[in-house]
Amino acid sequence: MSALPAIGKKLRFANSFLRNRLVHVNLQILYACNYRCTICDFWKIAWRQKPMLSAAQAEVISEKLNLIGPQIVSIGGGEPMLHPELTAIVRALGRHHFPVMITNGSLVTPPLARDLFAAGMMEISVSVDYADPRKHDAQRGVAGAHARAIEALRILQATRTHADQRVNMISVIMEDNLPEVEPLLQTCRQLGITYLVTLYSHSRGAKPERTAVTDVSRRLLELKERHRHFVALRGYLEKFTEAVARHGVGSCSAGRNLCNIDSQGDVGLCIDRLDGPVGNILTGDIVEIEQRLRKRHETNR
Repeated sequence: MSALPAIGKKLRFANSFLRNRLVHVNLQILYACNYRCTICDFWKIAWRQKPMLSAAQAEVISEKLNLIGPQIVSIGGGEPMLHPELTAIVRALGRHHFPVMITNGSLVTPPLARDLFAAGMMEISVSVDYADPRKHDAQRGVAGAHARAIEALRILQATRTHADQRVNMISVIMEDNLPEVEPLLQTCRQLGITYLVTLYSHSRGAKPERTAVTDVSRRLLELKERHRHFVALRGYLEKFTEAVARHGVGSCSAGRNLCNIDSQGDVGLCIDRLDGPVGNILTGDIVEIEQRLRKRHETNR
């Protein structure tokens, strides 16, 4: 890709951001997974039976989203690396957008990593929730999961094709792993990668709550001050304590700045609100869908 289209894409994205438009899409390309994580229900049979998104459908989604502006498209699952057309999907999305992905890391190989980055992948995050390998493996339901995740991070960092492509470790913050964050940050420094967090949600299926400690924001912000490679946005981390206390935040931007698209093309507020989609991007008009998302956002408390 030449420099000019890349610059044009970034300028269009900046314009959407400044106008408070949709700029971030979560896209589930399948629900199959080779792990059995205790914090997720997507690997269970009710989800596994749903069809996967095809590369041809990803082309349609990419073109339609481009009508309203370039998006950060976060590719997820299930385990996205199980998809046989993953590279083609990334290439289709990368034509107009900024593809990123979260993976458990188990299927990362040097050839696949090089292909994904060459296809336009901007960022890959590997999930690691505990510095203690035994705890991580128990949570993932697979022996050796921690070792494979760390090796995946090494491979990904070594196979980037451009300096602006980023490799992250990402952790789900729960009631028992806040003390693990600093050791994980130290591992990231050794690997030369950056670190992100997200907050556990029990909304993705019938799972128990795993509420983080009440001062979670303060602790994470302290760590961010001391670790420059902790790149989660300060404003995002500041909301964690409120989200724990109120089971959500009053200023949620789902539907306004971000949305979710599942493997059938159904569009909803976010990955925690898959019920009641506002439309289907494969068959519907994207401008109308964006308008419906904004209306749903206005009534979301």
